[in-house]
Amino acid sequence: MPVDIILPQWGMGMNDGTVIKWLKSVGDPVKKGDQLVEIESSKVNAEVEATADGTLGRVNVEEGRTVNVGTVLGLLLAEGETEADLPDEAAAPAANPSAPAAASSAAAPARPAGKKVVVTPRARRLAQQLGVDVETVNGTGPSGRITEDDVKAAAEGGSSQPAAAPPSTIPVKETIQLTGIRGTIARRMSESAAIPSVTLNTHADVTPAIEAQKELLKAWRSERIRPQYQDLVLAAVSRALADTPQANAHLVGDEIRIFEQVNLGVAVALPEGLVVPVIHDADKKSPLEIAKEVRELARDAKAGSLSVDQMTGSTFSITNLGAYDIEAFDPLLNPPEIGILGLGRVEERPAVVDGGFEARSIGHLSLTFDHRAWDGAPAAEFLKKIVAHLKDPGWMLG
Repeated sequence: MPVDIILPQWGMGMNDGTVIKWLKSVGDPVKKGDQLVEIESSKVNAEVEATADGTLGRVNVEEGRTVNVGTVLGLLLAEGETEADLPDEAAAPAANPSAPAAASSAAAPARPAGKKVVVTPRARRLAQQLGVDVETVNGTGPSGRITEDDVKAAAEGGSSQPAAAPPSTIPVKETIQLTGIRGTIARRMSESAAIPSVTLNTHADVTPAIEAQKELLKAWRSERIRPQYQDLVLAAVSRALADTPQANAHLVGDEIRIFEQVNLGVAVALPEGLVVPVIHDADKKSPLEIAKEVRELARDAKAGSLSVDQMTGSTFSITNLGAYDIEAFDPLLNPPEIGILGLGRVEERPAVVDGGFEARSIGHLSLTFDHRAWDGAPAAEFLKKIVAHLKDPGWMLG
């Protein structure tokens, strides 16, 4: 019996996906685990793998279409099966039936000046290997996406310069479609804004943590990693979450689901938007292990090569605007998580110490929580635990 190729759900919050490229053609032999089709989803760009050996018997969803999670993208024929064994073909429902159909990949319209470049992860990696500037490549994929074939053509001298922007009454400097990462952010932030949330702001004397950072600089020298304030906060939050299970939770429907694993989402800013890769089992990792993983995740995010596992499963998130000299802000929740911590700047301030004035390092922290699942007093206690771990950081040096 033919095997369905299903669009899976990669993490909560993913509702649909766009078929970017079929990696096998009808009639091609397939082994279990082979990558069949590249998908752009709200969570991550990834490939759907074959669940059995066989032959690609039919493609139900062509490149460029966006369909709901659970849609049958195509079918695999088992050994000995033929096209006659395929069921009658039914049209796959579009995720947004009212949206216009994507442009055919047969034509490659020139990209208007200023229009954002959209590149598939495979094409981006290939461009880096071949030294091709994707800004000079015109995409032939769905909605003008740049594919591996486009990069190869550009490497062989077949790329063309973007055409001039169409005339307009008001000059348009740039057009950015709310698709891909940007569209996901727009949808997710709309969901978050509808949640009855509260933000608690505090500041903490993190002078001991900054001193510990200097000690760790010596200890981590052999690893060639320079400790940052964010590394210490991530470790402190992981420790506080392990001690406060009710903070390490999701609100799904009418259920508060408290998790055993502490999986910390860390916001990473990219030119096209924000992604939140995940440090799994963060409470079981040392500050050095956390620092290593954060840097690896940031590199993969900027290279567009984050895996599904790296992008899913977070139970609590952290976002950092301290580098932009922001003191305090109201971070938006990453539903279904019930809490997110915002990091503001660390600044030198005079403080009274033992009856005299002394310069101290003051850090700003903002905790947003879902008031349906969590109340102000326990949320404040959780924030106090984070501050306490930063004020007494001896545990980080062990």
